[in-house]
Amino acid sequence: MRTPMTAEGPETTTRLAPGIYECARHPGVETGLRCGRCETPICPRCMVLSPVGARCSNCARVVRAPMYTIGSIDLVKAMGVAIVGGIGMGIVWATVGIAFSYGFFLIFVGAALGWAFTKMMDFGTRGKRGPLIVAFAIGGILIAWGMQWLFVEPFVARLELLAVAVGAYFCYQSLR
Repeated sequence: MRTPMTAEGPETTTRLAPGIYECARHPGVETGLRCGRCETPICPRCMVLSPVGARCSNCARVVRAPMYTIGSIDLVKAMGVAIVGGIGMGIVWATVGIAFSYGFFLIFVGAALGWAFTKMMDFGTRGKRGPLIVAFAIGGILIAWGMQWLFVEPFVARLELLAVAVGAYFCYQSLR
């Protein structure tokens, strides 16, 4: 029987039957699967599939992609983009885009809002992604919609919720 190595040193495993071991992380769970690198017994719950086979979490070295690693500076930039962009897009929407804020055209207004906020967030946060960036982009769209209440009739502003929903959907799909 071979003794697998871990970061702390040699690990002893309990051999239950030929080819059957006890999982190193979950005592009492029988497994026939071993890490392809260090041969530590692993169960399906703690196994990490890699391009070269099943690995334990120590050998897999799972790290988060840099585009999803968001620092505090990026969050401040995303908040600034949401506030400034929301106010700016709200003014543009109320002055120029009001001609398209009826009926079927609201879908196109929403798509334009979603596209604009996606591009602004990409520029402001250097291409960061994730749920917080999505939330700030949708918050910017809501600020733009809130600006409508200052410039247009309340009935028209309520109808423009369709554009907000379409824009939020586009932001979610692009920035998640």
